[in-house]
Amino acid sequence: MAGGDIHLILLAGGKGLRAGADGDTPKQFRSTGRGPLFTVSLREFLTLDRAARFFPSDMILTVPDDWRKTAGDALEGLEIPWALAPAGHSRTASTWNAAKELEARFSPRPDDLVAVHDAARPFASAELLVRLCRAADSGGAAGAVPGVAVPDTIVQAKEGAAVYLDRSSLLAVQTPQVFRWDLFHDAHSWAADEGIEFTDDGGLLAARGHAPVVVAGEQDNWKVTTNGDWKRAVARLNSK
Repeated sequence: MAGGDIHLILLAGGKGLRAGADGDTPKQFRSTGRGPLFTVSLREFLTLDRAARFFPSDMILTVPDDWRKTAGDALEGLEIPWALAPAGHSRTASTWNAAKELEARFSPRPDDLVAVHDAARPFASAELLVRLCRAADSGGAAGAVPGVAVPDTIVQAKEGAAVYLDRSSLLAVQTPQVFRWDLFHDAHSWAADEGIEFTDDGGLLAARGHAPVVVAGEQDNWKVTTNGDWKRAVARLNSK
């Protein structure tokens, strides 16, 4: 591929209530020192040079119906075209909704790239996005996902006994994840038709025979899940 566009899908459709009480506000819409949480990684990606090869050309945000106005208000004045897509009943369903909206609004070409990122990972860097795009853009690659070494001993429970796994061969997968648009769209169309769900898009493409390559992730690119995560993220964002 050469010269194709980079389309961004940002997933902010979850309830996010494990991150602690803030009324009924999902974590991704809560305020930080750098704006609502869901905008932090987005604005980081947009620090890339607009003329750079992998600057995002447009963005689709998945959002629950009750939060569409809040999301839209926060995105006013964004420097790239954007649209909202409805959150689905699962991560896979939300991503498919975003893919359909992306296709309808911005008509990606088959060899364009699509980057999918969880809004609950506010500290992913623009440099990581570029490295993933370069890997996905290389000849023959279906896509690229970031992975980091697993620090803990991992076991698999099997018939009540612990089966120890080789930690040296294990990686924890993060987002953003970047894929060729044609393979990404076809895989999600298949999953929607079959009613199958996946925990991430790399796993979905791998199930279709298009396993992505792995790029070194970032230890700071952790996911805000619990109340402790939320407090840690807010402290870091408010200090900048």
